[in-house]
Formats: sequence, structure tokens, C-alpha cells
Amino acid sequence: MRTYSSWHCLFRVVLLAATLCGASPGSARAGLDPASVRETPLGPPVALRTDLILDRAALEGFGVPRPSALAFDGEGALYILDASSRRVVKLDPTGKLLHSVGGYGDDPASLTMPEEILVDRRESLLVLDRARGALIAFDRAGSFLASRPFEDDLAEATKEPGAQLLLDVFGRLWLLLPRERDLVPLDDRLRRARTARFLTPEDGLREPALVAPLPGGDGWLYDAGARALRRFRSSGALGAPADTASIEASALATDRGGYLYAADPAMERILVIDPRGGLVLERALGGPGAPWIPTAVAWSRLDRVAVADRGRGEIQILSVVRGEMP
Repeated sequence: MRTYSSWHCLFRVVLLAATLCGASPGSARAGLDPASVRETPLGPPVALRTDLILDRAALEGFGVPRPSALAFDGEGALYILDASSRRVVKLDPTGKLLHSVGGYGDDPASLTMPEEILVDRRESLLVLDRARGALIAFDRAGSFLASRPFEDDLAEATKEPGAQLLLDVFGRLWLLLPRERDLVPLDDRLRRARTARFLTPEDGLREPALVAPLPGGDGWLYDAGARALRRFRSSGALGAPADTASIEASALATDRGGYLYAADPAMERILVIDPRGGLVLERALGGPGAPWIPTAVAWSRLDRVAVADRGRGEIQILSVVRGEMP
């Protein structure tokens, strides 16, 4: 049996090695050239074309009928979290089930109130369990690695609705805490890495609800109170709201070219926004008599976007069609 000390060392490896921008182990086995993924510039998205649809019957068969969060790994495999069934499944790029983790139970590998999922550079799956105030880690094959509680006041803060994890391009973990209206950097023991505020100025920031990283250390933040998207610098300085019209956003994702994919449930669409905040593409998801409400979104390094409608019980996987670099 592993001791607490060995689990602690293992969890430090999981956290410190995590990064969104490096090449993933084994990516060549999926037909993906790591060098081209890192170095090939990405032109502006000009279309999002349907590649694969996972309908209600398929998701029920996988045991995740109400998908609440999505994440891709470096090989293009898709993780799907169903908070109601407390389960996470992993699908290959063709939609074939690879394995599942979590579920009901009292053991450390089970999940109580899973809220969010992330995948690190080593293809480890990190699950934020809000009821436990803890981060649960599984390896790429689905084997349980560790369960680590947040420390100090963060243990209670992560149990509050709206707390969100961010893994930045440098492999650092952050927590978005709506009550504090701030992003909190974490150290390797899941404690606050600094005592001063990060997001500044605080004035004008009403209700931060969503956050997504950008290459270089900057990021996007959605202020639900102002219904506005805002850039923030790696220093924490907040920019002015983006030039896009007032929107409702339920999820955000970014690609390595700096483009933002914002799920707009009110208008049943995905908005694609360039790094300067300009709207470059709008992709309708529903239609008359066929509502489709996006509730989760994720971007893959295979240049695909997955969008989930939790109520409908369906996931659309869209291929990104790019224009030429300006």
C-alpha cells in the first residue's frame, strides 16, 4: 500500500507536469505530428462543420446521458463528465468507448459531486469534486492516482457553486472564485500561492463566471453580471470588455491560435472570437422546432470542437475549417 508521503509526491508530479501547450506522449500513435501541432500557425476559423454526433442513445449506452463537462486529451480522445451519474467516460476520436472512471461509491476513486474536468500534459485526468473540496486524479488508462483536498479556506471555497479550475499554458492550476471576484493561483499542495489579488482593477468586475487560458499566459474571462467577455493579462490586469455585443455564455474554450469559442445558450450558437475580441464566426446549433442549448465546449489539438447539450443529451463534434493566415 502506498503511504501518504508517496501519494503526495505522485500528486506533485501530476500537478507540476501539467501543461496545455506541450506535445503529448503517444500523440504520434494517433496520427498527429507533435511538431506540426506546436509550430504550424492556425489561420482564422471560417466554418465549423459537423464531424460526429453522439446522440442520446449513444450517451445512454456509455452511461453519461446528461453530459455536463468536456475535455480533450493530446491524442484527440474526448472525456465526457456526467455530473448526475458521477461518471467520466473516455472516447477515441471515432467515438468508441475506451474506459470510464468514477461513479457512485465510498472509495477514493468514486466521485461525489464532480463539477469539472481537465487533462494535463501527461494525459492525466483531473476531476474537481465539489462535495469533497478535492481534486481527483486518474492516469490516461483510467487507473486511480490520488485524491487531494484543497487546503486552508479553499476547501470550503471550492464547495461553493461557480468555483472553476483553470490550467494555464505554463502548467499552473488556478481557481476562479466568483464570491471573491478573483483568480487564485495554487501551489503544488492546492493552497493559495499568493495573498494579494490577481485580477485588477476589481472595480467594474461584477460576476466572473467563466475563464479560459490563452497562449502566452493571458486569458479570457466572462463576466455574467455584465454579460461581457474581458481579456486579462498574465499580470492580472483586466482589459475593457470585448467589442462583441452583450451575450450570455455557458462555456468557453480556446485554441492554440488564440481564438475563443463561446457557447451562447440564449441564441443556440457558438461564437468564435479572435484574440483582439472581434467576432469572426457564428455557428448555429439548433433551429425552429429543434432547440439545441450548448452547455459545455472543448477544443482538441486535432482542430475539432466538441459541444454538449446537457438537457437534450447530445454532443456535436465539429471540425474547424481555417482560412489563410493574414
